[in-house]
Amino acid sequence: MNIFFIIVISIIATASFNCSANEIKTLKGFTMGNNFKVTWSEENITADRMNELSNRINNKLKHISQSMSTWNSNSELSKINSGSQLNNIELSPELAKVIDSSLKLNQLTEGALDITVAPLIQLWGFGVSGIIENAPSDSEIETVKKLTGAEKITIKDRKLQRYHKDVSIDLSAIAKGYAVDVIAAILEENNIENYIVDIGGELKLKGNKSNKPWTVGIDKPFAYSSGQIEVIEPGNKGIATSGNYRKYFESNGKHYSHIINPITGKPVQHTVVSATVISDSCMKSDGLATAFMVLPVNKSLEIANNNNLSIMIIEDKFGKLTTHYSNSFKQYIN
Repeated sequence: MNIFFIIVISIIATASFNCSANEIKTLKGFTMGNNFKVTWSEENITADRMNELSNRINNKLKHISQSMSTWNSNSELSKINSGSQLNNIELSPELAKVIDSSLKLNQLTEGALDITVAPLIQLWGFGVSGIIENAPSDSEIETVKKLTGAEKITIKDRKLQRYHKDVSIDLSAIAKGYAVDVIAAILEENNIENYIVDIGGELKLKGNKSNKPWTVGIDKPFAYSSGQIEVIEPGNKGIATSGNYRKYFESNGKHYSHIINPITGKPVQHTVVSATVISDSCMKSDGLATAFMVLPVNKSLEIANNNNLSIMIIEDKFGKLTTHYSNSFKQYIN
């Protein structure tokens, strides 16, 4: 999910865990342009253990940001994007994993998730270059599109190849989900079985509360009304939601979403306003949620059902919200 998206997932009744001897601890902070919150329970948490977990989580988040941020000019990814090297670019293991996963999701979604759209994001004023006042012309879009496309990068044995020095990568649609998975892994390495990791609304859950599964509410899109449109029991899963109604700009009376369609080179213009994905990996859910914002509803459902993906799409039909579910999503509805 893009880093600008408003949180549309809420955790219901998170204040109680099964064992009365357990303590509930919460770590909060800011990473990759988003708030994060890690909540877990365990028995008899000492100050030293709390400090150790806090340091490890914060250090890992800093490391991921230093590797994958496009807003930090000194990050590993920014140096690659601004550099002139095209072949055999040695990547850190984490960056290689996320780029490789993104390319696989690009194939799964028939090009809808494309991490090479960075030049288009800049062109439309949603990147580090800042906000624009007027929409770019078709000729400007076509010129920039020549520098995009997943086929313009390859990765093998942690070595990246770029088609052109101006081909650049933006991982904002998937990096937060990866960070959620990594923090969840840290908790599990420390034998923590009941937890929720939340970075900007991307979630990874495990365990239960009061002998009951975690319950998650999916809020109605902010621009329409308040309250929850659906309540789910995801189990031990990663969840991500993407939407197009909070970050945008207007030019000549026209609304332009921050989610770019890599095929057209323009912000998405169809009726989909929100997409939620549940999977074992929050990174996968994160990337797919963005892709299903780009695709038409029928194509998203076709891909989801053919690949046993759990998705929920909210569509605006003439001002009325309509929800669509893949076959495997329905099992999670409370």
